[in-house]
Parts: sequence; structure tokens; C-alpha cells
Amino acid sequence: MEITQHARDGRLELQLKGRLDANWSDRVGAAIETAIRAGQHQIDLDLAQVDYVSSAGIRVLLKYYKQLKAARGTLRVVRTTPPALEVLRLAGIAGLLVAAVEAPHAATAPAPPQTSRWEKNGVEFEAHEQHAAHTLDFRLHGNPENFATGQLSAAQSTRVRFDGDVFGLGLGAFGNGPEDARGRFGEFLAVAGAAVAQPTDGSSVPDFQVSEGQLVPEVSVLYGLSAAGGFAQLLRFEAARGPRGVISLAELVEAALENLQTPAAGFAILAESASVVGATLRRSPALSDGKSPWIFPDVRDWLSFTTERTEERNVALILGFALREPTGEAARFVREIGPDTTAQGHFHAAMFPYRPLPKGNLNLKESVAGLLATESAQTVLHLLADEREFEGVGQTDLMRGACWVGPMRMSGC
Repeated sequence: MEITQHARDGRLELQLKGRLDANWSDRVGAAIETAIRAGQHQIDLDLAQVDYVSSAGIRVLLKYYKQLKAARGTLRVVRTTPPALEVLRLAGIAGLLVAAVEAPHAATAPAPPQTSRWEKNGVEFEAHEQHAAHTLDFRLHGNPENFATGQLSAAQSTRVRFDGDVFGLGLGAFGNGPEDARGRFGEFLAVAGAAVAQPTDGSSVPDFQVSEGQLVPEVSVLYGLSAAGGFAQLLRFEAARGPRGVISLAELVEAALENLQTPAAGFAILAESASVVGATLRRSPALSDGKSPWIFPDVRDWLSFTTERTEERNVALILGFALREPTGEAARFVREIGPDTTAQGHFHAAMFPYRPLPKGNLNLKESVAGLLATESAQTVLHLLADEREFEGVGQTDLMRGACWVGPMRMSGC
């Protein structure tokens, strides 16, 4: 099998030559997968030199047809031989793949007036207005300083209800009250009627709750941050085509704050990640019994850190808050995000297996619900920036994605 590729009118065309059988279907699938991970969601297949297609080939075509359709893309067969076309017809997929080519190309719809586009440092941005007049009501829960002194207890936890308009993060757990959650407190995040928590009871598998009927996610929160209200803007970003190929979390935060012209904002980000840097609790801080988790070497039993950058691609659901000049109680909840912004913040990420993300204006609730309906979170981390001169592993880098952001006002704690 020979595979060559050409870019035509904003689409990627893969020309195949040989047999699309079990021996070569994986290679064809890998070529399509590589194109998708590079951000190409409009793919044409030229089968003019393919005279045989087996069930293995059909399986590959269907897999990526469905994957691209879910991401608002297309996989089309633009040319084919009579034998290959007959197999596609008998398999019942010719109408899905081949017939679409007979229709004329639809003209690209002009961007609506509320959409703006720009480029900065090789990163392409596209802003979609959501609820322009909305401001997020920001709240603080608990006292994070009690963690360092080993003074956190389950009795200090607060039950927080995360309906569709409330999002947040911190140290928390699912359970029937404080004592039931005592041995499971770990990192959590909640948004769009869904919550994901990393238990510290040895199970290591993140648990989640999604709003269904009268069921609304509730988390026992030791300490954390939350906000209520709609996001003002959806900021799409594409960095993979730039010179660096990535945008750091700090750079994304800075771009969003600059574009909204606000000193404080809440974030919900769904992105294809290039690397993630963070830490995860191994033990519940409610079990510290007055001993500081930061004392060496015991800290290694309490926390697990990312020790090296990985090139593995994942989908990251990131929740966070950023403030230019945090004061009062808010200053205790935030730290430096990275060298690319002056803002301080607090961000958590739930990591999922890779899947292509749809482009354009997305609905946050549908996007989160769709992700949790098909995938399970691999871990939940507190994101960090490790900028030590020689040993540091850097910070979280993203390739492309969607960033919902809204300006915040302080409210009662």
C-alpha cells in the first residue's frame, strides 16, 4: 500500500494505491489518525488505485467517518474503482462516504458579527460571544492554609451543590456526609452539571457524577473555589500550526484576560494537550492528624508529582480561576500560574483519552456530557508550573481547544 497526501481547498486528500485489506488497514488508519491529531478534520480518500476492500478496510473507514462526524468534520471517498465501490455499496456505507461527494461544496458561511479572530505569537484565536453581560459570582470555601499545618478535618468540609450554573474545584469527595468522605478527600473539579473527583482511598480511579433528572452532583469540599453564572466568551485557540506547536496554560490565561480586559476570570477549558504538569494527592488530608504533609521525606507518601514531560496526546478538561492582584482571603487560594502571565491562579485538570475536538462555537454542557458519556477520566491533577533552572519540567502545554471564560466579582465566602 502506498499513501500520498495533498492539501486541496482546505481539505487533506490521501491517495491510496494497493489493497485495503487486513494487512494494510492499520496503516491507512494510522495515516488518518495522524492527520486528525494534526488538526485536519476535513479528509478525502482517493481510492482510484484501490481494487480491493475487505471488512478490515470497511471497519477503518467507518471508525474515522464516525470520529470525524462527532468532531464536525468529514471523511469522504472522492474517487474509487468499480470493485471498491461495489464493496462499499454492499456494506451499506457508500451513501455515507461516496454520495456526499456528488453534492457541490457548500460555501463557507461568513463569521457572525459577534465572532472575532486574531493571531498572537503564532497562535490563532477565535472568540465567540456567549453571555456578554454576565459576570461570575466568585466564592471561597474553607482554609487552604490548614493543609500545610495538618489541621484539615472532615468536620470542616462544606457540602457544595454543583448544578449547571455552578463550577468549581478544590479538595473534596463524594459521600454521605463528612465522615463518610473522610478517607477519600482529593482533587476534584465540577462544571456544566458534572463533577469528577480523584479519591485517595487507594482505588486510584476517578469517580464522577452527572446531572440526571433530579440528581445534581454534590461534593463535600475541604477547601476550594467556585463561581456561579454563565461564561461571557468562548475562546477557540489553535497552536499546533505555529512555530512552537503549543501554547502554555499561562499564555492562554493571559490571552483571555487581555481579550476580556478583566483582572479576574473563571475558566473552563477543553483541549488537546501536549504535556501536563501537576500533582495528585495520595492520601486524604483529613487523615493527617496534625502532621504537615510537606515534611520531607513524608511528602512523598502524600503527593505524586509529574516528574517528566510526556509527548502522549490526551484531552484535558481544565477548570480554574485567575486573578491579576489577589488580595485578602483570595490570595491564600492562588499561586503563580507560569512565567507567561502576571496573574495568579488555581487550576485542576481531569485527563481523558485522546479524541478530536469539534471546531467552531461549542456548547459547554453538551461537550462535557458527551465526553463523560464515552470516556472515563484517567486522573485529576492540581496543575503546577515547575520552572526550576535545571530540574524543572515546565508547565502544561496545549495544542488546540476551547476556552470558556468569564469576568468575576468577589462574593461572600
